[in-house]
Amino acid sequence: MAVYVPGPIAAIILSIYTISVLFFVYYVLLSDPQDSEIAHFVQVTLPNAFWNRFRRICGDKSTKVLKDTSNRLLVLVYFAMVGGCWSVVFSKVYPWLLYESPGLSNIHAYIGVFVFLACFFAWAVANASRPGDITGRSFRRYDHYPYDHLLFQANSRCQTTKLYKIPRSKYDRIKYDGIVPRYDHFCGWTHNTYGEENYRWFLIFLLNHVTMCFYGSYVCYLLFSEEIKTKRLMELTFFDRMTGETIQASKYIIFQYIFARRFHEVGVTLVMFVMGIALTCFFGYHVYITSVGQTTNENSKWGDVRTWYKKQQQLYKRAVRERKVPANPEEDSNDVYSEEQNPQEIVDPGPMPKNIYNRGFVANWSEVLFPLSLRKDALSRGGYTSAIMKQSNQSQNQSIPETTATNCTRACPPIEPLATSSKRLNKPKDI
Repeated sequence: MAVYVPGPIAAIILSIYTISVLFFVYYVLLSDPQDSEIAHFVQVTLPNAFWNRFRRICGDKSTKVLKDTSNRLLVLVYFAMVGGCWSVVFSKVYPWLLYESPGLSNIHAYIGVFVFLACFFAWAVANASRPGDITGRSFRRYDHYPYDHLLFQANSRCQTTKLYKIPRSKYDRIKYDGIVPRYDHFCGWTHNTYGEENYRWFLIFLLNHVTMCFYGSYVCYLLFSEEIKTKRLMELTFFDRMTGETIQASKYIIFQYIFARRFHEVGVTLVMFVMGIALTCFFGYHVYITSVGQTTNENSKWGDVRTWYKKQQQLYKRAVRERKVPANPEEDSNDVYSEEQNPQEIVDPGPMPKNIYNRGFVANWSEVLFPLSLRKDALSRGGYTSAIMKQSNQSQNQSIPETTATNCTRACPPIEPLATSSKRLNKPKDI
């Protein structure tokens, strides 16, 4: 059997594609710009340089229009990738499955249609869902997390809405222009922000696409295997037209033969398999942080905490070895270090701080799948921030002289965020 064997060219194309996909997924989707110089360059430096140059050339109005369009660029890329793959599946893989592979059940065709509809339905639900919005009226419904005094400090206000910051919340400046409870992240693929009330739909969206990629790859693998078996390709001898040599069948030769005959089918299988691996890693990351009671936003901050803790611990251990500080806090400090040294600069960091929002595997997943703010007892839960606001109110009222308190209503308004509306400044700032 004569066949043209595009070995080196095919290998180079596949290698470049695989490396490009992995680079894009890791440094654009998974990496934190604060932790990786490459991710910071790709996600921050390059976009800022582009927008500054574009603003100088085209002006502010054109820049605003292009930014609004670019915010939805990944949505267009998503539909182009998924829609393109499914067009190949319906036009190439389905005829192969239904008419050329009698050994495979046609049930896979019906399952494929179901997966196709479920894929875009999951995207639509994830895109249309809302994360929740903390305002003056809804404040109490989301006030069910205590302050850990590490990642989230008490008695602090949002610079934009002037409301007290509820723990685990963050101001969303990309889509909703408001405070999102239990803020997780913004996803460009669905153009939506995910927080307390819709993070579950994002997880279902990821799980659906992981299933789609691996199921499609599995069905294509069955089709390739059956073709090799029914046509007895491993028993054939191939003729290379370029060199004139006769080549005995091997797995590599069979792959080249199938790649030449079924280029579209091989291509869509590789795309599904590579994207399935990338999405599985991404989904596994979200499963992990959910299981330990963290959000994407908090996981990045905990990385900074661990870095700080390790550094302080190393400094303290080195100071103890060099006898700059006492190993025992009860030891007389005058016998350990000289007066020229300042022992207060190096202290024992103690045990690693714990995440108080980690309430156990079952409770953590229950909070995601059944959000606290949507439960019937939402208004009777927690009240931690409200209690702190009440204490601040009382302490401020006690500090005001009684003779002037009755005449300074306008000059000295109480610190009651429920009385403030959700007014925003002209330029929202991220909290």
